[in-house]
Amino acid sequence: MFIFKCEGFNKEQATIQVASLLWTESGEVTFNANDDSFACLLLTQCKSDSGGFFNLLAGCKPLYIEQWLEYLEEKQLIKKIVLQQVDYKEADYPIKLGFDDENASTLLDMLYKIGNFNRLQVSRYLKNRNNITYLSTKYDKTDLQRYQQLGKAITFILKLKK
Repeated sequence: MFIFKCEGFNKEQATIQVASLLWTESGEVTFNANDDSFACLLLTQCKSDSGGFFNLLAGCKPLYIEQWLEYLEEKQLIKKIVLQQVDYKEADYPIKLGFDDENASTLLDMLYKIGNFNRLQVSRYLKNRNNITYLSTKYDKTDLQRYQQLGKAITFILKLKK
């Protein structure tokens, strides 16, 4: 995740947060500003060297945002930019991410599709995951490993929600 904190010359402040692991990967953008005209400045005619014009709020690459903000800083339209890159392994990542139930459901649905699971299979596995005897008779080794990986992913998603 990339968090850009911007400051104007009249103590205006804005935060742009991009949920992305890589500089060149588009991610969902969250924007917050304490001044309307400062927000308009940051959101109007966004342009980067590598991507041309882009819509910041529609979700974009952190690289584009960095180039845009540096341009505004060079032109002395904004006073300061501070970039914070938060690694998903950090303990406070879930808090900064703001992960909610809707995001968790979306992520789980994506995992089910990737692993070719349906909800009934997942429910059955979660119900019996502590019963090793049942699992070893119900699933072969390959399927059991798939379900165990899914169980780890679900645990991680639940951890993100907290």
